[in-house]
Amino acid sequence: MRTASPSDDSLGRGAEVSVSVGIFLVIGLVVDNSLGTRPIFTIALSVFSLLGSFVRMWYVYDGNMQIQEAKRQNLSTSHIQKSDSK
Repeated sequence: MRTASPSDDSLGRGAEVSVSVGIFLVIGLVVDNSLGTRPIFTIALSVFSLLGSFVRMWYVYDGNMQIQEAKRQNLSTSHIQKSDSK
């Protein structure tokens, strides 16, 4: 039986990035149309959203890797701790 996958899977991250860029793109278009500065805010907010998404993905990845490294270290030293207690 297959269980639900966690929300931090690749497909979910891709959808999250595309939706956030789309939202910031629309906000940039609205601001540009209201101020008469056509591409400035559209480009700036889209780049801001992309950078923010990639920074967020990096921190999530880094946190997951630190957890995995701690698990691996605990597994590699678990036999030493068991033999010391005997």
